[in-house]
Amino acid sequence: MRKNNVLKMMLCIVMLCVVSAFAASASAASSSESEQFLQLINMERAKAGVSAVTIGSQNLNDAAQARAQELTSRYSYVRPNGQREFTILSEYGVTDASVGEAYWAGTETPEETVAAWMSNDYFRACLLDGNVKNIGVGHYHGGEYGDYWVVICTYPVNADEFSQQVMTLVNKERTSRGLNALVLGGANLNAATELRARELAEVNSHTRPDGTSCFTVLNTFNVKDQAVGEVAAWGSRSPEEVVNSWMNSDGHRAILLDPEARKMCVSCYYDTNSDYGTNWAMLVTE
Repeated sequence: MRKNNVLKMMLCIVMLCVVSAFAASASAASSSESEQFLQLINMERAKAGVSAVTIGSQNLNDAAQARAQELTSRYSYVRPNGQREFTILSEYGVTDASVGEAYWAGTETPEETVAAWMSNDYFRACLLDGNVKNIGVGHYHGGEYGDYWVVICTYPVNADEFSQQVMTLVNKERTSRGLNALVLGGANLNAATELRARELAEVNSHTRPDGTSCFTVLNTFNVKDQAVGEVAAWGSRSPEEVVNSWMNSDGHRAILLDPEARKMCVSCYYDTNSDYGTNWAMLVTE
């Protein structure tokens, strides 16, 4: 009896070792695929004159893996639950903002997959976007097409840095036209702007969620300055992109270049549950 028990224990140990070996092999293969994607994508980015990206956190890669599996039931940037693809980031604790994702099915290797993405205008633009800093890679084997691949492209959101960059860009536009440079408003104006950015994630409008004008937020935070205007944007991925969009909007441009303007505060708020992910608000006062 004892001999049989010893044999059973030895057999269990052998089986555990085999399972562990297979698991380690699968993990190593996944890491190898990620490195191949990284090299191939960075080669394409170098050709386009944009900076190299790095492999993101384990959470980002887990999110990409989950997206690859989701594609087997709904082959689209819209998830099986009806939400946009970037909503998966918060589910996996990823705080980066999404630039977008590239996905493909039916190809067997990273080389084939990247070549397919480079032939698609949307996926090519996503992978070569200058804002991208990190990528997460997912690969799921199964489903109708056999292999499903996903690369999620992200960048870290630094609200304070973005605010300073926006002010620099706005002042460049103003001073080039002989207007005074704006200065950063006080803590109360900044708090009001931060709240407006969060509200814009709920309601894409200059009307607040409670139905009142955007300028009522100044009273909420006891801002005594006279309002010049509010400028807002959704989905812009960088200070350069958002200022460019404002300068191409007659209404927003007029506010940014108002000769009576003296102060400004800007806030960038990223919310994966909002329609566009990134929400920008700027309040300008006299």
